[in-house]
Amino acid sequence: MSMGATALAGLAFGILVFPTPRSAPVTTKYRIETKNETTVDLSSFNQPPQQVNIGLTSWVAVTMSDTTGGRILRLVVDSMKYDGTAPQISQLSADSAKGGVLHGLVDSKGRVTNLTQQPSTNIFLADIQGVIHSFFPKVKAGAKSGEGWTDTVEVTNTTNGSNVKSSFLINYTAGGQESVSGLTALKLSAASRASITGTIENPQAGTMEVAGTVTGTSTSLVGTDGRYLGGSSNSTSDQTLKSAMIPTAIPVKVLRSVSVTVLP
Repeated sequence: MSMGATALAGLAFGILVFPTPRSAPVTTKYRIETKNETTVDLSSFNQPPQQVNIGLTSWVAVTMSDTTGGRILRLVVDSMKYDGTAPQISQLSADSAKGGVLHGLVDSKGRVTNLTQQPSTNIFLADIQGVIHSFFPKVKAGAKSGEGWTDTVEVTNTTNGSNVKSSFLINYTAGGQESVSGLTALKLSAASRASITGTIENPQAGTMEVAGTVTGTSTSLVGTDGRYLGGSSNSTSDQTLKSAMIPTAIPVKVLRSVSVTVLP
């Protein structure tokens, strides 16, 4: 199973915010830590389960700038640290993502669109793609502590030859205010559920059909100017994979945690 597939789990939490327009670009630095535990059930092939752990810590800079129809999002990777058991992946692979770029548009409705990455095949940048949506949770204007609201969204992942659509239902609850690096932030809690359908590319099995669900919870801190000031999430993804070469459905479970900290 490719790392791009495990990154799907992280899409369960990032949806909308209505950013405050700014006349000048604003850059914010973050530390992003993701952990994925993927278990592939091979019992139908009379084999033991295969488990892979992937841990990644990334230091990135995100710049938002005004444009027609919304705001341009540009993320640049400063450095990455890898810790995991995935075969053929090492710290050298993480180092290759240094200087990598994610580019997209946050439209007038607060949705991340046209998200691309360079280098286009870097698996570690694909993992960050699964996180960047969480930088834009939906905020209800004037919401009081304890007040809840819902949102729905569809996200399509085309990284590394994938073509996977994820449809989300998110239930938000407003919390109190907190201070983050001297900035006032609104705390949001969310519970979400997503359905996943599409195809991914596997070096051994070729094109594989993927279907499943993701459930999870998250917290987000949103500044008064609309900036994301950190948060965390935990999710469980239950998927099945099959292909022409492997017609028997293979169950895959992914446990994923994400922690984002804003840096001075």
